[in-house]
Amino acid sequence: MQPRIKMGLVVGVIGLAINVCVAGFIGLCGPIVSLLAGGVAGFLAAQQEKLSTKNEGAKAGAISGGIAGALVIIGQVIGGVVALAIMQASGNQLPFGTIPSSGDTANTVIYYISGIGTGLCFGIVGAALAAGAGASAGYLATPDQPPASSSM
Repeated sequence: MQPRIKMGLVVGVIGLAINVCVAGFIGLCGPIVSLLAGGVAGFLAAQQEKLSTKNEGAKAGAISGGIAGALVIIGQVIGGVVALAIMQASGNQLPFGTIPSSGDTANTVIYYISGIGTGLCFGIVGAALAAGAGASAGYLATPDQPPASSSM
């Protein structure tokens, strides 16, 4: 398995687990977890592959960061749904809207579907940030190669 895929999967699974907790308590911070996961995955992928040009490092980093970001999307959705379930179970008041009672099936379904949609929106933004951070980190982690000297 290529290091760019391996690092994307490893960092993505760790980011997924972290993002379940972060999204469950502070939903808006999920894209920050994606940004960090993408940067770490891109950096590690470029370090392990020992690429010859910075453009190749950026490509490897973007792939690795994108994979990590895609996995963190799952954590964002799970964390968002868990947060909604906790709010519904505890009976907390929201600053806007209402939390449906457990007996109101139609509104409960809409409540959770909208939560999944919101989690996906934040997750997609986070995945784009992760790919960009991975590309940047991969670019920066790839050492400059001296120009090839011509022998005369």
